[in-house]
Amino acid sequence: MDDVIILVKTPTYTRDEEGNMIPSTAERQVLCKNESVSRAEFYQAAQVGMHPEYIFVLSHYMDYEGEKFIKYTDWTNTVRDLYVSRVYRRPGTTELEIVAEERTGHGNEPGSGA
Repeated sequence: MDDVIILVKTPTYTRDEEGNMIPSTAERQVLCKNESVSRAEFYQAAQVGMHPEYIFVLSHYMDYEGEKFIKYTDWTNTVRDLYVSRVYRRPGTTELEIVAEERTGHGNEPGSGA
């Protein structure tokens, strides 16, 4: 495992003194391996409106707690906000594959209706 991602839990909201909703998130770093999305997977996903860009492999599936968002600093030192589009436990191993795509704004995740 030679890379790091930050897994971000779905925000929870609390109210401040004026009644405004304030989001708070829990983040944690996890070691991973970054793999390329295959051409076949990319084009098959595009047919159903998905755009997988990253595959992160965790050494153990227990390192994942159902987070839907990832922060990842790519090779250009740009922080990417990603949405988890698919999770897959590799057969016969403890490895977990997380497929993620760029998140351009709230409500733009697949299935959000936006």
